[in-house]
Amino acid sequence: MKKQKSELPPDFIIHQRRTVCENSKFNVYFDHVESGSVFEIRDFLVVSPKVKLDNLVTGCAVLPVVGDQFALLKIFRHPVREYSWEIPRGFVESVESMNASALRELKEETGLVCDEKKLIPMGQITPEAGILEARIQLFAALDCYEDRPFQPNEMGHREMKLFSKTEIEEMAQNSIIQDPATLITYYRYLQNK
Repeated sequence: MKKQKSELPPDFIIHQRRTVCENSKFNVYFDHVESGSVFEIRDFLVVSPKVKLDNLVTGCAVLPVVGDQFALLKIFRHPVREYSWEIPRGFVESVESMNASALRELKEETGLVCDEKKLIPMGQITPEAGILEARIQLFAALDCYEDRPFQPNEMGHREMKLFSKTEIEEMAQNSIIQDPATLITYYRYLQNK
């Protein structure tokens, strides 16, 4: 996997970073930035997860493949005030490998497991590069099987359901699935299959 360059363009200056607030998972900053002599923003919002691995990877997302079906979670996302069908995902932990984080999230959120050899990297994404100082590592988890029944154990989680390829594609086409990590992982999986 190719590492992203992190240099600033020669005409881009970060004058100051000011902490606005923080919680257990995120720091929120206002950056005073300037680009050339034309643009200056004194309160450019940056949300930065506290745990970052190489290349600003702060989370992982896993597409569970169960036979010829795909497991998705129905999650209520209060910022957009609606339910969302998504693949399991979560924060990485500094004491874990990337694979261990992915397998942990898969099991915690769905009750599904797979052999580590069946965990296939699907690249990275920047979920919202204009605000988030973060990347998400994507995976497909092949030949998943139930370790325990699904139990909603996080805020907003309502159900887990298996979908066929046709159903996923109809849901994507009709904007029922809108989550970028879910869509990108699914389509990368199909391309690499």
